Amino acid sequence: MSDKNNPAEPFKKALAEASKTLANDSELSVTYSVDPPGMSSEGIRLPQVTRRMTRDEVLLARGTADSYALRRKFHNDATFGRYAPQGQMARDIYEAMEWARCEAVGAQDMPGTASNIDHKIANEAERRGYAQIREASEAPLAVAAGYLVRHLASGRPMPKGAENVMELWRPFIEEQAGGTLDDLKDVLKDQSAFARFSRQVITDLGYGDQIGDDPDQEDPNEDEEAADDEQADEIENEDQQQQDGENEDASESSAEQSQEAQDDAAQAQISMDDMADMETGDEAELPDGQAEMEPPPPMPTSDADPNYTVYSG
Repeated sequence: MSDKNNPAEPFKKALAEASKTLANDSELSVTYSVDPPGMSSEGIRLPQVTRRMTRDEVLLARGTADSYALRRKFHNDATFGRYAPQGQMARDIYEAMEWARCEAVGAQDMPGTASNIDHKIANEAERRGYAQIREASEAPLAVAAGYLVRHLASGRPMPKGAENVMELWRPFIEEQAGGTLDDLKDVLKDQSAFARFSRQVITDLGYGDQIGDDPDQEDPNEDEEAADDEQADEIENEDQQQQDGENEDASESSAEQSQEAQDDAAQAQISMDDMADMETGDEAELPDGQAEMEPPPPMPTSDADPNYTVYSG
């Protein structure tokens, strides 16, 4: 049978379009499945709505769609990751409080979403048997913290099973973190401020050793490294200046030596020129009429035997 004849299809299409509008994301992918609902960076997966379109199916689909769409609209993954604690319990509390924040902010702007999400919370509480829990130690603290944040922020009563879990832990939470919770409404619409608020609540509840380093605190190692780099640059500049000075001195010395060599060469040339002038002067001072003496002629060549010796008897 085609989808056109499925009475649930018009509702599913309308809910998908409403979810895109609520999330302020026209490209949001909305699917329906018998698998557990969930969300990713691409879209959301909602509970299946059958042809029967029972009241519970419709209310659960609406509540899940509104919860995911509000998370999509008011939540930033980068901010969430920046402040996310490292320990498991601390992270569970942090996650539950952030879900509650997004739903509470949406309820302030669009009150109709609150009643839809109540059905989602009631369904989860029923499936997990929260109404039957009698001791706080049997109830999840993180879930209770999220419920309490939603209750305090919206002023709405929680569904039966959820209220039971919240009330089991409420005395402990308010005793340990009551002073911090007083600031809840001041930080609700600012995710970064709320993340810091959540980390403080987690610390108040005794899990401060799981929150990790404060991302807003400057790393002293980075400052030390920056100072070392700056000092190294200064030393390098000083060395360069010293080297430039030495090169300049060497250049000046070389120039002086070159000038001295040129002066010596010039002086030597002057001395040679003076000597030449003196010789020329001597020739010019010969007496008039007296010719310059010629060198004596060479001895005549003898025809005698070169080995001849004078005989002496």
